[in-house]
Amino acid sequence: MTMTPDQQEALRAQAHGDGACAAALAARDIDELARILSIGRTRQSPREIGNGTIIETLGIEAGNKLLDHIASDTDLRHVRPLLEQGRLIVGAPLVQAALQSYVQLPDVITQADADALCALGREPHALSPQDVADALYNPDGTLK
Repeated sequence: MTMTPDQQEALRAQAHGDGACAAALAARDIDELARILSIGRTRQSPREIGNGTIIETLGIEAGNKLLDHIASDTDLRHVRPLLEQGRLIVGAPLVQAALQSYVQLPDVITQADADALCALGREPHALSPQDVADALYNPDGTLK
């Protein structure tokens, strides 16, 4: 992964602001820094889901509420076939935002259920030692 200068700057700030990184920074242990800084880091997943995954994840009652909402909303008429075919990309930003917006509607989905479905669309995204080295050090080995 090639990081932008802004991403590198954010990673530097994270490394210097995280007490868990102090010893690894002092020792210039890039592998350990990559491990620490990768904890909890995720990215969008291309995972596709369908009706069954919604029911498995939320349970019958909550899953049916969400699917009934999708079935009754004419603005979602093109979402229905994607769910029926198991082809809705749950990690897509539009899908994630829609799920979060349904929390505001009465009797559609709870925040915990929206979070559970959104989590299906995220996958671990570990930093490589090279990502960390590029963010923290100049080519001559001096700190940035």
